[in-house]
Order: sequence, then C-alpha cells, then structure tokens
Amino acid sequence: MDDIEMLREARPRRTPSEAGYSAARAALLERIAGPAPEPERGRRFRSPRPGVRLAAVGAVAVTIAAGVTVVQSMGADGNGRPRPVVPGLPGGRVADARVVLAAAADLAQNRPFTPPSAGQWTYTETEYRESGKPGPGVVHTAKTPLKTRIDRTWTRADGLRVAFYDKGKLVISPTGGPGVMPPSDYASLAALPRDPDALLAWAYKQKAPPKSGNPQVAFSLFCSILGYNVLPPALEAAIYRALAKVPGVTLVKNGVDLQGRPALSVGYVIEGWVRQEILLDPRTYVFRGLRSIVIKDHSFAPQGGTLKKGAIDVLATRIAAGIVDRPGQRP
Repeated sequence: MDDIEMLREARPRRTPSEAGYSAARAALLERIAGPAPEPERGRRFRSPRPGVRLAAVGAVAVTIAAGVTVVQSMGADGNGRPRPVVPGLPGGRVADARVVLAAAADLAQNRPFTPPSAGQWTYTETEYRESGKPGPGVVHTAKTPLKTRIDRTWTRADGLRVAFYDKGKLVISPTGGPGVMPPSDYASLAALPRDPDALLAWAYKQKAPPKSGNPQVAFSLFCSILGYNVLPPALEAAIYRALAKVPGVTLVKNGVDLQGRPALSVGYVIEGWVRQEILLDPRTYVFRGLRSIVIKDHSFAPQGGTLKKGAIDVLATRIAAGIVDRPGQRP
C-alpha cells in the first residue's frame, strides 16, 4: 500500500464543502497576512539551447485520483488518532491543493510589479540538480549523486533575442520570435488570459503529447510558464487558480527544495512513475522551484537503465529573476 492509499484509508470518506474551502483559505490568509513578501526570482522551462531537460520526462501522461487531501501527523487527538496538520494552517486544519493554490494566487495578485519596455530584457537564474537518464545497466536511486549546474538566461521582452553564457562567453541569438510553445517572452505571456477558466481553456487547446485537451498537458504547460519566466502578477495568480481547476492536482507530503528546506508541493503524476511538483514557500507561498521525483521503479527499454523509487530526476530552484536593460546585466 503506497502513501496515498494509506492516507485514503486513514481519513474520513467525505469531500470538504465549498464553505469549508473558503473558511480554510480565510484562516490561512489571516495567518500569513502582513507586509507583501519581497518577490523571489524565476527562470524558464523552455531551454534556449539543446540538452536542458527539466521537469517532465518523456511524453506528458498524467493519471492520479482527484481530490486527495494530504495529511501530516503531528501528535494525536483525544482519541489517539493522528491530528492532521499542513504548514501555514492554524489549529491543525487540513488543507488541500485548492486551498494552497488559492492562497498563492491571492498573494501573487497583490505583488508590486513594473512591466518591462519592449527593449528591456527579462533575466532568470536557476540552479539545477539532476540525475540524468541512466545508461544501459545503470541504476539510479535516492542516494545517487546529482549533477549540479546553474542556468542564466536573458530574453528580450519582445521575444526576438535570447542571451546566455556558453563556455564563459555571453552569446546573443535570435529566437524565431513570439509563438514558441510554451511561451517564454514577456509580450506573449502578457497577452495570455487572466481569467482562470479562459486560461485553462487556452492550455487545453495546445497541441502536445499525448493529445490536446488533456489535463496533464495543462499542468506541464503551467509548470513551464510559472517556473521559468518573469510574470505579471495577475497572470501568476491566474495560473495558480487555473491549476486548482486541473483534475488530479494534489498537495504532496514532505516537499523540499534544492537546499533541503521544507516546501509546500503541488504535484501531478506523469506516466505513472514520476511526479512533477511545484514548490512553494510554506510561509509566504512564493514560488521556489520545481521537482520531479520517481514514485515507481522505471526502466528505459530497450537500451536504458533504471530509476528506482525515490530517485530525484530534476530539482530546480529559483535563484534570481527580474528586468534589466541589457544582456549580461543582473537585477
């Protein structure tokens, strides 16, 4: 029996009402109310050059039961049963992905922001730790050392130029212009819908493996946009609210970022063996990064190795992001 099945058996068979969601969300926001958090920094899921493999592995295929509430046990109630607790919620209340995403959306919506001009550049910096695809006969486990690299990228706001370091040299190259999917230039991002239903409908229309209209495609697309771009606050909020409407999104237990710090993790299972996660700060609900973790042993047939349950495929942590006047400059 896996963790999700144990949690299902341990909790009552009922679904929280909309009023319950609203009450939990209000309590959460009251707990974390105060000065708006200073924005952390970001980066992109699309690579400006070959060889960068990020959150998803292979075709994006997602299957996981919808509406599972993840519970953390901290002590017990008067009857000796575990007391459910999720970081950030007072009084040991149980939260799920919808509550967490609603809080993240409300906080993002109010973040101060000045959009770039057409000639300015967005800068994103991300640190990656990744196992890499194992070769024939090679087995990667949770103890396999991860390779570390830092990716720094500048994208002109009009989407026509991208810059990055290659062997210590700053390289500026054309991008092919707006229209790349997933969108990575500010002009294209700023044009996306702010209504979460319209944004989700847009994501469902995108053609990506295995087929358009699949929730797994929408989740992966939103991870890409959220994880690796400088976003207008209203769009970031809309993405969180749209993610809350994707069937099967769950709050994952024991999320951690690259530094090993606890993180709230909103996840989706891909191809039945790897879970892609969005990592949020458990106190401020600011985006921290992405993680892909193996949840079921997987072999790459016919000439590949094996990833064992618990192995980290990719762990990406946001270091910096902002708007600058020229490539090579940092915010």
